[in-house]
Amino acid sequence: MRCNMARMKRLQISLEPELDHQLEERARLEQVSKAEVVRRSLKEQLKPAVRLEDDPLFQMFGTGTGEGLKPGENIDEIVYGRKADRH
Repeated sequence: MRCNMARMKRLQISLEPELDHQLEERARLEQVSKAEVVRRSLKEQLKPAVRLEDDPLFQMFGTGTGEGLKPGENIDEIVYGRKADRH
């Protein structure tokens, strides 16, 4: 990915020495600048989250016919057929 420096905003950050070392190693392995590793990482981290309504698992909620747990029931007993270890 080529970046257009004219469109970039300059940013200065402070890193712990170990994090800077990890960043340097990743940049060396990927044969890119440390700034490029930071940009890629930020793009990945800041991707918009999937809206809950669009999550296929969320869409399954409410589709069951069960009545839920009754008072005193334990989900582990239902799922695993045994009493859960209490700590």
